[in-house]
Amino acid sequence: MGRFILIFRGKGSKPVEDVERIRTLQNTTVLDDSSPRMILVEGPETELKKIVDTMPGWIISKEKMIPLPDQRPKIDDNQK
Repeated sequence: MGRFILIFRGKGSKPVEDVERIRTLQNTTVLDDSSPRMILVEGPETELKKIVDTMPGWIISKEKMIPLPDQRPKIDDNQK
């Protein structure tokens, strides 16, 4: 199981019927659907790709985690 972002690229907001289809997939959890055009889900990649292929205007992307750099100032020991 992985985490995926489903993005609606059609006109307007994501179709309610499509969101319901995604919600009813077995072994799939909708983690966030507060965006008007995206849904964050956790589930099996194969099943998610199959359903996205049947819904016009949708694409699927694997969630990527990008660590933020440490912004705290550091003392440089070489400048003594």
